[in-house]
Amino acid sequence: MTEHRRGEWPAGLRPVPATPAPRRATPPPQGPPVEVPIPDVRLVVTVALTGRYGDSSDVSRDLYEQTIRASDCHTAIVRVGEDAIRKHFDLSHAIAGRFFLSAKRIEVHVPAGTRYAYIAAEVQRHVRLMCVDHGKTLANLRTPG
Repeated sequence: MTEHRRGEWPAGLRPVPATPAPRRATPPPQGPPVEVPIPDVRLVVTVALTGRYGDSSDVSRDLYEQTIRASDCHTAIVRVGEDAIRKHFDLSHAIAGRFFLSAKRIEVHVPAGTRYAYIAAEVQRHVRLMCVDHGKTLANLRTPG
């Protein structure tokens, strides 16, 4: 054993002298920020009401089943057949009601000819009425508290 006095390091050991921390290198000069283009993605739901239907409830059920997962989309494309138009009394109202809050654009494709061209105009009219009614409802809501 080596002798040491109080306050001395034993066996000739000495504390390691503090070395200054290495200086950080200056960062390289920055160029202009890089812009990564974000692709324009539009979600589209396509509904085909072109089959044979027994009554209006079959048309409504088919419309509901095909749009159950279409909660938010940019464009709704609805292909309508003659049978669906004849069986469902107010098909334009049903289509508008299904998409007026979730789609920014609703396209209605009807069979060729002017006989059924009114469906698309009716959908537009119903969407406008529903949006106005929705806006009035939101304006009349009171904030809690």
